Amino acid sequence: MKPWRAIARAAMLETMSDPLSILLASGSIAAVALSCVFHIHQFGEPARMARDAGLSIFLVSVCASGVFCTIKAFRREIESGTMQMALARPVSRRCFFLSKTAGCFCGCAATAAALAATACTAVLGMEAGSAVAAPSGDIARIWKPALLAIAVSAVLPMAAAAALNRFKRIRFARTAMLLTPCACAAGTAACAALLPAAGLDARIALSALKTIPAALMLLFHAAVMTSAAAAFSMRFKGNVAATLCGVLFLVSLPAAGNRYAAGALAGGGSVPWKFFLAAAAVSIPFIAAFAAIGVRFARSGDADRRQ
Repeated sequence: MKPWRAIARAAMLETMSDPLSILLASGSIAAVALSCVFHIHQFGEPARMARDAGLSIFLVSVCASGVFCTIKAFRREIESGTMQMALARPVSRRCFFLSKTAGCFCGCAATAAALAATACTAVLGMEAGSAVAAPSGDIARIWKPALLAIAVSAVLPMAAAAALNRFKRIRFARTAMLLTPCACAAGTAACAALLPAAGLDARIALSALKTIPAALMLLFHAAVMTSAAAAFSMRFKGNVAATLCGVLFLVSLPAAGNRYAAGALAGGGSVPWKFFLAAAAVSIPFIAAFAAIGVRFARSGDADRRQ
């Protein structure tokens, strides 16, 4: 395996094995499910609460996962001396930094995938519940299969990972993080397949899937925060790097608001691809800038002396 690929793979697995990743993923899935409790506050749209809450939780959770897991991964390498062992092989500092940053982001993408699927299921459940209640004029309720799918998506991967850890000695956190997005996606697909059998319009599923492009736009901001965390970790201690990332997140909230495309989904709308391209065009220069800063810090050798 090529060195950069091995470093990226190891960083991805390390990030997914971090207990913080599974805690953030589980807590965020539970928060999205709880947002459905406020379905009475529809603001003119049955799924608005679930959609807005899901995207907001997605942004905060994925950014937090990217920042803290990346800082822990880099500082562990620097403070334990394993970074020097890796650099003793024919691996440049630039290759090491960029590969590890990419691996950390890919590891956090598991949380992003799980939350995007959960948000789709929540939106589908609120719209289906509204359709069920519309003929009788009752207050819209959450479609029970959607709530069941969210609950199973949160609990089943943990149970399966615990069983594999108990009987096969397979790492719990890594297995749970691999199974969670798969279970969430399967739950969304199962709910979509049940719509015709329940006498509901199958287009409800297509409406719920419109949440995914909006989540991808927010993922660009998470990529910026992950690259910033990696760059700061090469020069500063963990608590200082986390503080700098926190300040950056607060300062960049107006820019993150430009990537928050929940308004484009209002009234059955969709996210235009030009929004997606604009978010990429704005984010890529910042990602490249933090990558250059991180490479500069790595080459300066300060990371080696600040142990």
